[in-house]
Amino acid sequence: MKSVKCPNCGHALTTKSLFKGSDVGPPGTKTGTTTVVCSNCGHAVKVPRTVIRGNPRGEGAHYSDTITEIGKPRSLPFAILNESKINDYESGLSRNELWLRIRRFCKENRIPVPTKGGLSGRLSELAGLGLVACRPVETELIDEPTMKFRASRKPRWFLTKRGIVGAN
Repeated sequence: MKSVKCPNCGHALTTKSLFKGSDVGPPGTKTGTTTVVCSNCGHAVKVPRTVIRGNPRGEGAHYSDTITEIGKPRSLPFAILNESKINDYESGLSRNELWLRIRRFCKENRIPVPTKGGLSGRLSELAGLGLVACRPVETELIDEPTMKFRASRKPRWFLTKRGIVGAN
């Protein structure tokens, strides 16, 4: 954005310029430009858009709209959740419980076991595709002087209606 100048006054548009939120659109919108308001004269200018985070926190990987196929790393958590019919919060699994089931499956079938970090990334991608969800994402303040926060309930992963095999 540093090289873009306002055509009205010639002022360089910087990160201090205001973005018009109405142009950003919902997650997955693939417009290459957005409107920026010049901080000098107030003129609206279309500029190339740089996406830092396409989805709000908790909505999955921002790049999930570019995923074209579900390979083996993504299919493992998806298959375990479908096999166990985990389609609501009450029956959902924590990341550790899900990883233990995947680990058992991988050891029985002699395939490499993904790391917990790798599993988190694949779950985030599946969440961005709308196939799985994690709840809750809200936190509560436990201790105000030290500003300690904790999840109000244990986060659990489960299938969405879109992710249940045979339901669509």
